[in-house]
Parts: sequence; structure tokens; C-alpha cells
Amino acid sequence: MSSIKDQLLKLGLVDEQQTRRAEHQKRVSNKKKGSRGVAEDRRAREAQGGDARRVRQEADRAREQGREAGRLEHEAQGRVAQIVASGRIKGRTGGPGRFYFEARGERLPYLAANDETVTALGNGRYAIAESPMGEVTLVDAEAAARIRDIDDAWLRIWNRP
Repeated sequence: MSSIKDQLLKLGLVDEQQTRRAEHQKRVSNKKKGSRGVAEDRRAREAQGGDARRVRQEADRAREQGREAGRLEHEAQGRVAQIVASGRIKGRTGGPGRFYFEARGERLPYLAANDETVTALGNGRYAIAESPMGEVTLVDAEAAARIRDIDDAWLRIWNRP
């Protein structure tokens, strides 16, 4: 591997006279500083390089922790979505009644429900789960308990027994 001087010469960014002048200035500067001054400059450059390396390592570590936290959050959201899908109440739950609840974003939507569904919501057998996308699902109490253990922000209404 060639030196920086050779690379700059090949690229045509400097000429031979400029490189000789720079080397001469460096020798004159080192002569004025003495051996102790040159050693102190070297230690300062190495310390500065070490500081920059530590800062880069800390930034890399923080970035990796952020990725890991995002991955875990995504994984948890996937598990909750599976629980909601498996705990969904099937059958005829709709009816002439309206069951209002507070959704994300301070909305106040309602769920069309029959008397049996309203009673089940009131006594805790059913719960209302809302995904981060706003999809509302009626789930059973067992699914609601599992959802609460992972991420209770999904639960909108659940009267725990």
C-alpha cells in the first residue's frame, strides 16, 4: 500500500515540490517542538482517535439497542394480533343496540350489539380490542387476559371479573 503522498501525486492533486515543502515544514516544526513535544502531539492524536472511536462505539451500541427494542415491539404486536385473531367472538353479536367506547385518538365509536353481547361486555366475558391501525374486534375474556399481559394498550373495554 502506498503512502498518502504517493496517492496524491498519482491523482495529480499535488506536485513533487509541494510534497517536499510539506515534509520540510513538518521537520522544522518537529525540531522546534523537540522530542517531548512530538511525543505529546502523538499521544494527543491517539487520545483524540480513541475518543472518536468510543463515541462511534456508543452510537453503534445505542442504534443496536433501538433496533432490538423495535424488533421486540414488532414481535409483541404480532403475538397480540394472533391472540386477537384466535380469541375473536364468532357468531351473531350485532343487533339494534349501540355500545359506545373510547377508541384511540379520542374517538367515540360504537359497536352494534344485541342484548346478550352488551351483558357479556358488562360482566367481563367479552372485551373490545383495538389494533394500532384502528381495527376493533370483540374477544373473549381469556384472550383479553393474554392481551393484557403483553400489551394492554390494545384493550379498550374489559370489565375484569
